[in-house]
Amino acid sequence: MDKYRHLKLETGAILASDETIHLEAVALAPGESTGPRRHPDSDMIVLFYEGRGLVRTADRNFTLGGLRQAYAPAGVTFEITNTGITPLKMAYGLCPNGPTESVDAHDFKAQSGGVTMLGITQFDRFPDSGLVRGGMFFLEPGQEAGYHSHDGAPEVFVFLQGQCDATTENELVHVGAGDVIYVAPEMKHRLLNTGTDRLVVWLTVTPNVTPSHTFYEQQSDGMYKRTTPRLDGKPILPPSR
Repeated sequence: MDKYRHLKLETGAILASDETIHLEAVALAPGESTGPRRHPDSDMIVLFYEGRGLVRTADRNFTLGGLRQAYAPAGVTFEITNTGITPLKMAYGLCPNGPTESVDAHDFKAQSGGVTMLGITQFDRFPDSGLVRGGMFFLEPGQEAGYHSHDGAPEVFVFLQGQCDATTENELVHVGAGDVIYVAPEMKHRLLNTGTDRLVVWLTVTPNVTPSHTFYEQQSDGMYKRTTPRLDGKPILPPSR
């Protein structure tokens, strides 16, 4: 995948695909189901953004409508069904990209973990995992998330509400609801809420590395110097734009 991509949240679109994540916009027709499935090597993340549905595990049923999120650690069996009269649209991700196993029935044996259902409030973030970090992110009008990057981890932004100037390594695009941005590892990026409404964003960082953010300080010549130490033993690059 390219180092930087600007896409639209449209059914069939591949929103991200690299060694750490595969994220695709998909839809289930009314009455359609994924059938019981599991991902043995990948955490599953889903943003439901249109329609009504049901997420089922061996012992629980989760109904949903409108904007919701779901997370399942690797190995958990689940099933997604469209219970509405319109397509159930979602951004469906695997972290990292790996095989899908279809099973005949839900596994009723005791196991750790399960599907975690989340809303879209300030604190609705994925459970702590080494494979993925993310969930909901908000900026108030005029607020900025300053220049930063992620060592060894790409970031994907799905914009759900508001208007934003997104800058990646000096390339600026104006985005709004329905836009998606993929930023490769090590690339500096920032977001500025340029609208009058709250900016609502769903994001992923894969894998979940430490430190989670790398920050920069602007120099007198306009270049940006890294201020966060590297913990992976790789050399620190000189200041850049």
